[in-house]
Amino acid sequence: MNGGYPSRSYDSLHLDTRNQLGSDVLYAPQPQRSPLTKQVNQLAYEIPQNKYSKNPWNYAPEFLKVFSDVRAPEGARAVFDCVLLGSPRPKVCWLFNEEKLTFPDVIIEDTADLCRITIPNVKPHHYGIYTVLCENEVGRAVTSAELIPFYSDF
Repeated sequence: MNGGYPSRSYDSLHLDTRNQLGSDVLYAPQPQRSPLTKQVNQLAYEIPQNKYSKNPWNYAPEFLKVFSDVRAPEGARAVFDCVLLGSPRPKVCWLFNEEKLTFPDVIIEDTADLCRITIPNVKPHHYGIYTVLCENEVGRAVTSAELIPFYSDF
């Protein structure tokens, strides 16, 4: 405690009353990550250190919006979409049950900050877990959801 004021931390601001420079209070913003973004570090290779990782304007991929599980009957339309940030622009890879997505009847859109797959006519082979893996030279992020069969009672 300094001058009767304890140090406090808030979600995005740290208030340190024990400033070594002699002033009473020092405000220092703390970097925040979206709670929707999961960092992935367990892949089999490391991101090489290069000019991008040292550039202060570049940052690892981060999701502003993620998709969630979808329940759809056979013949219905299903959509998984997310909003992505990252600099340089992350490369996007869609996976189905942990394998590269190869369905010819699935529409993949990857424009600016929107990543979307649309299944216009759900078939039994479409049910499973869809994952989007995004990476650039600075880092990587991933999110997943499941397409679940929906059976009506009538």
